[in-house]
Amino acid sequence: MSEYDLLQFHAFCLTETGSRLDQYAAALASRVRQGDVVLDLGTGSGLLALLACRAGARHVYAIEASGAIRFGELLASTTGLEDRIELIQAPSSQLTLPERVDAIVADIHDTFGLQTGGLATLFDARDRFLKPGGALIPRAIQLMAAPVEASHLYAKEVDVWIRRVQDVDVSPLRPFAVNQVHPARFGPEHLLGKPAELTVVDLERATDPHAGGVVRAVALRDGTMHGVCGCFATTLADGVTMSNVPGDGGTTNFAQAFFPLDAPVPVVRGDTISMGIEGYDGQVMRWRVDIARPGQPPHARFEHSSFAATLLSMKTLRKHADDYRPALTRWGAMERALLERFDGTSPAADLRSWLREHFGDQLPSQREAESFLKSTIERCG
Repeated sequence: MSEYDLLQFHAFCLTETGSRLDQYAAALASRVRQGDVVLDLGTGSGLLALLACRAGARHVYAIEASGAIRFGELLASTTGLEDRIELIQAPSSQLTLPERVDAIVADIHDTFGLQTGGLATLFDARDRFLKPGGALIPRAIQLMAAPVEASHLYAKEVDVWIRRVQDVDVSPLRPFAVNQVHPARFGPEHLLGKPAELTVVDLERATDPHAGGVVRAVALRDGTMHGVCGCFATTLADGVTMSNVPGDGGTTNFAQAFFPLDAPVPVVRGDTISMGIEGYDGQVMRWRVDIARPGQPPHARFEHSSFAATLLSMKTLRKHADDYRPALTRWGAMERALLERFDGTSPAADLRSWLREHFGDQLPSQREAESFLKSTIERCG
């Protein structure tokens, strides 16, 4: 994410998400006690860390992997609380803390629950950092689904790929769009049936990053089904919730997830719509839909997976197999040779010249040599 995108994202989070921050403030006030130590996971702008301090925390470990941690440093410096907040730029999975914490707070939500990798990240932090009986905010996420009619969105995201561009048929790319989960903003007018619960993820006890379920909805009106709306309702603390369910977005203003069908299907009031959605930590999603008239077998059936939309070659996939035997490539050998020169005595300018001299055939341009050196330094130096 670019610096501009980071700034815009945090502008949205700080100013355009309804009462979300009020909900977090209430949850922190109810779960954090005077003198507690708190971990803010994915702190971003650092606002939740500040709210934890106001709730009574004597120390907050505010962890953020991205450059947005600079926002947190700047905002903390204006509050007089900066001496109680320890900002750490790193993925939480790479960290150890000097102590266990009394509470963990995280706002790593996305359109359909937590962000990609969010469950595994939260489970790891909970198991390694949280004291037994400590507070976890949020404590549970309810995943929900509803059939939707969304002709404009479908035309924009899916059927954009059924045309010819400069007399080139672009329809071979349509399967990538129809197997993709799209962000969308739905209102009650888009729903063909009521949102129903797929599952509830108990974040305090769950260990499996797989999540999903199957629900049946009854069409409440005639219309055309274009896909499924995925949404969530989060319990932050007892009596404190936030939701992006269409028509109930005052606590978040987050978009919902749109799981499209391969083809729109007319439905009539009373039709039974079975919707199954499951995913592995938001990284791969699978959705299935059956549509049937009362007392009849399904007349429309769909099965999709975001795996079908990944741009992976068989060669790349093979490298993920347990029996794959990696051998050092020319690039790997170059990186190993470079790392051997990371001895704390050679300046970057000398290392760049050394790279060009010894690996000029692999790094033919000055720009490529600089990029390779910088990326290696960022990861390993």
